[in-house]
Amino acid sequence: MAIGNGQAEFENGTQPEGSPDFQDDVKCDRNKPVVHGHPALLRWTPPRNHNLSPTQFESLKSIADTFVPSLPPPFKAGEEFELMPGVTAEDVARFYKLKASDEDIINVMAAILEVLMRPPVLKSVLAVLQLLGTGWGTALLACGGGVNTVSLKYPFFRKFANLTPEEREKMLQGWSTSLLSPLRRLFKSMKSITGYTLYSKINDEGENAAWKAIGYTGMDPTVRSRSKEEYWKPRPLGDGHVDAKEAGVRLKAILGAKGFSVLDEIKSFRVQSRKWGYSESSSDIYMECDVVIVGSGSGGGVMAAVLAKQGFKVLVLEKGQYFAAQDITSLEGPGMVNMYEKMGAQSTDDGGVSLIAGKTVGGGTAVNWCVSFKTPEHVRNEWVNDHGLDLFTSAQYEQAMQAVWKRLAVQPEVDKHSLQNTVLLEGCKKLGYECGTLQRNCSPGHYCGWCSYGCPTGKKQSTAETWLVDAVNTGNAVILSNCHAKHVFHDANPGGKKARKGHGVVATIGEGSTRIFVKANATVIACGALLTPPLLLRSGLKNPNIGKYLRVHPATTCFGYFPEEVEPKGKSYEGGIMTTYSPVTLRKPTEYGGLLETGVFHPAVFAAFHPWQSGADGKERLLHHARTSHITVVTRDKGFGTAKIDNDGLPMYSYKISPYDEQTLIAGMIQSLRILVAAGAVEIGTQQLDGERFKVKGATPAQIEEYLDRVKRRRARQSSIQIASAHQLGSCRMGTSPRTSAVDARGETWEAEGVFVADGSVLPTSSGVNPMVTIQSIAYCTADSVAHFLHGASSAK
Repeated sequence: MAIGNGQAEFENGTQPEGSPDFQDDVKCDRNKPVVHGHPALLRWTPPRNHNLSPTQFESLKSIADTFVPSLPPPFKAGEEFELMPGVTAEDVARFYKLKASDEDIINVMAAILEVLMRPPVLKSVLAVLQLLGTGWGTALLACGGGVNTVSLKYPFFRKFANLTPEEREKMLQGWSTSLLSPLRRLFKSMKSITGYTLYSKINDEGENAAWKAIGYTGMDPTVRSRSKEEYWKPRPLGDGHVDAKEAGVRLKAILGAKGFSVLDEIKSFRVQSRKWGYSESSSDIYMECDVVIVGSGSGGGVMAAVLAKQGFKVLVLEKGQYFAAQDITSLEGPGMVNMYEKMGAQSTDDGGVSLIAGKTVGGGTAVNWCVSFKTPEHVRNEWVNDHGLDLFTSAQYEQAMQAVWKRLAVQPEVDKHSLQNTVLLEGCKKLGYECGTLQRNCSPGHYCGWCSYGCPTGKKQSTAETWLVDAVNTGNAVILSNCHAKHVFHDANPGGKKARKGHGVVATIGEGSTRIFVKANATVIACGALLTPPLLLRSGLKNPNIGKYLRVHPATTCFGYFPEEVEPKGKSYEGGIMTTYSPVTLRKPTEYGGLLETGVFHPAVFAAFHPWQSGADGKERLLHHARTSHITVVTRDKGFGTAKIDNDGLPMYSYKISPYDEQTLIAGMIQSLRILVAAGAVEIGTQQLDGERFKVKGATPAQIEEYLDRVKRRRARQSSIQIASAHQLGSCRMGTSPRTSAVDARGETWEAEGVFVADGSVLPTSSGVNPMVTIQSIAYCTADSVAHFLHGASSAK
C-alpha cells in the first residue's frame, strides 16, 4: 500500500475488506457515476474560524449583502426576458432573491481575511470594519460620497448596517472611485472576497445556489460522468509519492524502505535548530540524502528528474498535496483552496496586484493553461548582452530547450478553438492584426476549460505527469507532499569557494508541529519567485538582491458580451483555455511589449475580478457569464517590485506598475476592445473600477471612439483597475556579480556553496511570454551544475 492523496492506493487495484478509506463514501459500486468527484476533495473545508468582534462581523455581513443584495427579478410577469438555454424565469427570480448572507458565507469571508492578509494589513481592515460599526465612523468613511448618515433620532449618526440598502450601495460606489487609494483598495478586496466566497460555495449535491440561473454546469462533464472504477487506476507517481501528513509515524519506515538514511539525530542540525527557536521533540525526523529540492513545479520537477537519472538520492518537498487526474473535481472551491497559494487570492500588500500561484504537486504546471513558448531570441540576446550570461546563446541552453520541448510533448495543433479563442482570431483577422495559434503541452483534442483547477483528463503534461514521474521511476526519488520548508541550514565554510556552505533544510509536516530535518549535500530551492526569497531571507542570507527585481507580467482583461443568437456559439468556460494570441501593436517585437491572450473565468473568479456598479449590475453580469468572452493583456514589464519578509518572517510583496508598462497595458486594452467590437460583441468593458459597460449595439463609430478615449484617460494604476499576475519572475535573478544578482550563472547563491535556486525567480528580466519552458530549460542547465557540484563533493571525501 502506498500513501497517496486522501486515500489508500492498492497495487492490485482492489479494496481490502473493511478498508476505511472509501468505506463510507464509495462503497464498492464501481459502475455508478460519481456525481461530486473525488470524495476526499469534496470534503474540502474552507476556513471558518476567525477573531472578528461582533461589531466587525456585523459590518462585514452588511458589506457582503450590499455587494450581493436580495432584489426583485429584472422582469415583470409576462414580460419577455433573455434567458440562457435550459434556464427558466423562476431560476432567475430565485437568483435575484439571493443575498450573500443567505449562503452562510460570512464566517468564511472573515476567516479568509485573516488567511490572506499580513497582521499589519489585517489590522487596518479590521479597524475600518470597527469604524463602520459606529455612527461617527460611518460618517467619516462616507465623507464626500454623498451619503447622509445623520438621523434626527438618537444616536443621531447611523452605523453602516443601519443605512438603507440604497445608501450602503452608494457608499461602496463612492469607495470604488475615491481619491483615497486605501478606500479603493478596500473596495476591491471586499468585492473580490464576497464574489469568490459566494459563487464558489457548494452544497451537499455539489451545486451552487446561483449556477442554474446563470447557465453554468458546475464541474467538467467528464468528471460528472466519471465512474468509480476510474479511482482504482494507478496514479502516475505511484508509491513514489508520500503524503507526509497521512504517513504520520510510518514516515521513517517508508523513507527507510526507499533507501534513504533515517537517523536518530543530526547534532549539527540540533545546534542550528535552536538558533531558529526550535525546541527538540521526540516526533522530529532526521534523514540524509544527496539532494533535497524544495518545490515540485517547473524548476523542481526538472531538477528531480535529471539528478535522479544520474543516480543521486533525491527528496522533493512540496508544501501542497498531490492530485492525480482522477482526484480532480474541477470545482472552483476545492480547486482554489487545495491547489493555489492562499486560495488563489493573495496579493501585493496594497491590494494592487493579485498574485496567482500554484500550491500542489506539480506547482504552477498543474493549474496553468498549457501555453508553451521557447525563450524568445531577443530576450536571450538581452540576457547575454546586458547581463553577461553567455549561457543563453550557448549550445547547452539550446539543447535544454529541445529536451524540455520533447518531454512536454509540445505541439502546435488545435482541433477546435473555444468561443473566446475564436473571438480573438476572428476579430484580429477583420482588423488586420497579427494573430496566431499557440503551441501547447497537450494533445490537439485537449478541450478542457477547467484546467485551472487541475486537468481531470491527465492530458496536460504537468511535471506531475512528466518529470516527476521520470524521477520516481528511477527508484532514486521520493516526492514528499504536505511539507512546508522553514529554513535552509548553512554554516561557515573555511577554505571553501564561498563564505557559507549549505547543509539541507528543516520543514514542518502539514500545519502541525512535527518536523523533518533533511541533511543534503546539495540544496535546491524551487518555491517560485514569491516564496523562494522569503525562505532564503528567513534562513539568514543577506544578499540585497534576494527579493528585488520581482517581475509579474501585469495583466488585465477586457470583455465582450455575445448574446446566444450571436456567433460564435459555445460557452465562455468551455474548450481550450488559451489557444490563440496577438501581439500588442504599440511596441516592436524586440521591445518590452505585451501579448493578447484569452483566459477563462468561472463564476467565482468572474465575480471577484469583474467590476461592480451596483447589486443589480453585479447580478446582470453573472447572467451574461456564459456568453462573456475575455481577452487578457499580458505585459512584459520593465518595472519591478519586491518579495521580502516582515519582522515575523512572513512574505510581503510590493509592486507599482511603471509609466512605460502602464502605457503598454492601456494600448493592449484598446486593441482588445477593438477586436471584441469587430468580432460582434454587443457590449464591451474593462476591469477599470468605474465599471462602465459600453453598449456597442446601436452605437455610432464616433461614439465607440469616444468610449475608447474614456478608457485611455482613466488611470491604469492598480488602485483603479483589477491587475493580476500568473507569472512571477526575477526575484532572485541570475547574474555575474553579487552586486547586481542573487545567484551566479550556475544557479548557485553567491553566499552559500551548495545552495541552488531553480525556478522563475532566477530569470534576469521578465520573459514577455508564458515562462514555463524557459524556467524548465534553465533548471535543466542548473541541474548539470548541481551534478557537477555533487561529483566534486564526492571526490573531496
